[in-house]
Amino acid sequence: MEILIMSKKGRLLLGIAGILFLSFGGLYFAIQAWMPFMWFILAPAVGAFFGWIYYDRKLLYELMTMKTTKHGLNMGALVLIALVALVGLNILSAKKNKSFDFTTVGLHTLSPLSVQVLNQLDSDLNVKFFYKEGAENVEANRKAFAQTARMYAEASSNIKIDYVEMNSNPKTTADFGANRPIGEVFIEYKGQKNRIESQFLGSQGQKFNEQDFTNAIIKVTRKEKKIIYIVEGDEERDIEDEKNQRGVSSFVQLLEKNSYVVKKINLVKAVTIPDEANAVVILGPQSALQKFELDAVTKYLTNGGSLLLTLDDKNTAGFAGLLNTFGLKLEPQYIFNVINSPMGQVVSSNEPTVAVDYSPSNPITKVFTSNQKALFVAPNSLAMVPIGPDIKNEIIVRTPEASVALLKMDSSNYEGKPRSFNIMAEVNGKLDKAVKPFKAVVAADTDFLSNGVIFQNVNRDIALNSMSYLLGDSDLISIAPKDVGITQMLMSPPEFSQFYKFVVMGIFFPLPFLFLGISIVLWLRRRHA
Repeated sequence: MEILIMSKKGRLLLGIAGILFLSFGGLYFAIQAWMPFMWFILAPAVGAFFGWIYYDRKLLYELMTMKTTKHGLNMGALVLIALVALVGLNILSAKKNKSFDFTTVGLHTLSPLSVQVLNQLDSDLNVKFFYKEGAENVEANRKAFAQTARMYAEASSNIKIDYVEMNSNPKTTADFGANRPIGEVFIEYKGQKNRIESQFLGSQGQKFNEQDFTNAIIKVTRKEKKIIYIVEGDEERDIEDEKNQRGVSSFVQLLEKNSYVVKKINLVKAVTIPDEANAVVILGPQSALQKFELDAVTKYLTNGGSLLLTLDDKNTAGFAGLLNTFGLKLEPQYIFNVINSPMGQVVSSNEPTVAVDYSPSNPITKVFTSNQKALFVAPNSLAMVPIGPDIKNEIIVRTPEASVALLKMDSSNYEGKPRSFNIMAEVNGKLDKAVKPFKAVVAADTDFLSNGVIFQNVNRDIALNSMSYLLGDSDLISIAPKDVGITQMLMSPPEFSQFYKFVVMGIFFPLPFLFLGISIVLWLRRRHA
C-alpha cells in the first residue's frame, strides 16, 4: 500500500495558511468589524492555501481516486446534504418567523390599532437599537426591546430591526443623536427619524411598551408635520451654534429628529404669530419684550396656542403679567442643593442643581421616579399665586427638601431652613374672552435645555415630553396595558376526590413501579444470555 506524503513546500504553505486564517478569525472576533488592513492577513492566507493545492495537486488527485476516499466522500456527501438542509430550515425559519400566542389577554400579540398603523406602511421602517457593549443592564434592555420588536417584525415585513454598537458605528450613532450606552431605540422611515420612549425601571433596566412603540411610528409616518416657532430678537439663547455650551442647538436638533418642523420668528418684524404654529418656544430672553410682542403671545394663547417659556437670572423679560395670569411668580433667587461633605453640609454655586421630585399624575412627568435626576444650572424658583377659575396650574418639577435659596451667586449664606423649591410648572385653561383653551409649560431655568446639560440624566426626556404635551399629538393612540391573568382550575371536594383516586393513585402513581418491575424481570431472564 502506497503511503501518500505531502511535499515540504506543501506542508509549509498549509501551515502558513492555517496560522493566518486563525489570526484573521481571532482578530475579526475581537474587533467585531472589518478593517482595510485585514486584507494583509487574508490575502496571503488565501494565496498560501491555493499554493498548497498547486504543489500537492498530484497527492490530492491520488487521494480523491482511492476507494476508501470515495466511500468516505459518499458519507461526507450525505452529512453535507443533511447539514445544508438544516441550514436551509434555519434560514427559512429566521426569515419566516411565526409564533403563536395562547395567552388569554394576548401578551405576545399586537393590538388591532398597532396592526392598522403597520398596514399603512408602504416602505421599509428601520428600527435601530443603539447600545455600548459592557454597559450596565444593556443585555436586559436588549432582551426587553427584542421581545417587543419581534411582535412588530412578525406583523409587518416592512419592519427591519438592527442592533448598533455605538463605539463600532460612531457615524450612525451621531446621525441619529444616540447617547445612551444602556440602550436607546430610534426608527427611520423615508428619511424621517424619531426616538422611541422607554420606561426606566431602576436596577431592572428599561421597558419598551407597545403604546410608545406605535406612537413613535405614527410620528415618523405623519404626512403633515407639527410646526414649532422659536422666538428670537430679544437676546434669547442661540439656537444654531453647536459649540456654545449655553446654546440650545441640540434641543432644536432633537425636535427635528422627532419629526417636528422648527421655524424662527422675530415678533418685532412679524408682529403676529402665524396660525400654522402648533407651539411657540421662548428660551431665556434677556431683554424685556415690547408690549406689542407680549400682546402677540397673549393673542396666540387666547386662540388656543401652546407655549414653552423658560426664564433666567431673575429676569421676567416682561412676562410678569402673563405669569401672574398663570398663577405663578418668578422669585428673584438662585436655588442650590445642600451637599454633604467631610466638613459638614455646604452649598456650592459651582455645582448644578438637582431635582428629583416630579408630579406623578402630570403627563409630562408621570413616567419619572425619584431615582431619576434632572439637572438645572443656578435656577430661579416659581411661587404659586392666586389664580382665576378658568385656569389650572400644577408644579411638575421640584428640588429635594435639602435645597436652599441664595440672593446672590457669589454668596453661600441662605435664609431660613432648607426646603423644596418649584422649578417647572404646567398651566392650562382659558384666558379672558378666549374661545379655545391654551397650554403652557414654564421653567425657571433655561440651562436644562442647553447643549452642555440637555443630554444628562432625564433632561432630554423632560424637554421632549413637554413638547409632546404642548403639541397635543391627538393622532397618537392609547393602548391599555395587558395584565397577566391567573387561570385556576377549581374542583369541588367530591369531584377532586374521585379524580385523585382514579387518575393519580390509579394510573400515574403505579406506572413507575410497574415499569421498574418489568425491567427487573427482563434483566433476570436475560442476564446469562
